[in-house]
Amino acid sequence: MNNMNRTLTIAIAGFASSLIGIGCAKSGAANSTVTAALSMTGSSQPTAIASYKKAHPLWQLFSPVAVAFAPPAMVDGSSPARNVMLTKAWIIVKEVEFKLAETAGAEEAASSEIKFRGPFFVDLLSSIPVSFGAAEVPVGVYRRVKMKLEKDSALPAGAPTQLAGNSIYFEGTVSGSQFSYAAADGTEFKIAGAGGVNLNETANLVLGVKVSDLFKLIKMDAVAAAVNKNISDTNRITATNACPAIDPSANDIATCFRKGLEKAGKFGKDSDNNGEIEVGEDEVHD
Repeated sequence: MNNMNRTLTIAIAGFASSLIGIGCAKSGAANSTVTAALSMTGSSQPTAIASYKKAHPLWQLFSPVAVAFAPPAMVDGSSPARNVMLTKAWIIVKEVEFKLAETAGAEEAASSEIKFRGPFFVDLLSSIPVSFGAAEVPVGVYRRVKMKLEKDSALPAGAPTQLAGNSIYFEGTVSGSQFSYAAADGTEFKIAGAGGVNLNETANLVLGVKVSDLFKLIKMDAVAAAVNKNISDTNRITATNACPAIDPSANDIATCFRKGLEKAGKFGKDSDNNGEIEVGEDEVHD
């Protein structure tokens, strides 16, 4: 009887190992780790996601994560609101780091930090998400995510030439007039706060920046009135009370954009693989 039980145990263990090898099984409790796949996306539309899944049936097997779609005509935070249309929205991610929730008074353990290293070139208006890969991570609750941006001169096909030497590049129109925003600094964003992502099984993690939310928080009046509408580190476009929900002390549009990207950031677990972080699904938020 003991031999039979041992044989059965070995058979089950072997079967589980095979499933883990193809990324479809939960990690065992013995090593207290699970497989987490991370992708980044921009705004999403459920109906378009469903259509994409139907047209690409293998997509769910290998990358069942959120799909980014070009947002419809957006509005800014002005009163009355101004129409905004984006044609380009790119960022270069050097590294993403997230870690387990820390116990008060406890020393930070290096093993609690999970890093995905780039560079990753992310088109926030693309119909395809950018995969940052997968990693074995400790079981637990994660409540803090850091994303570091860094400029690069070597660009992938399809990236706008203006992204070279910059870590962020947006282009579009506000009230019908063309504008752009470029930043070259190595900005670090942090998404932290209430909630948390509980990783206790193989999971698809979504890191997103909802550009439509970003523009709703910025009053673009000063940009519309400016002669030079190309926002940059050298042309920051002075403004008063331009983004109180982002930073009440901000006195230029460049600051509103840089800090607003962090405000519009989301990190969560797509538990039902429908491409969205929904009510009831784990999420880190302010």
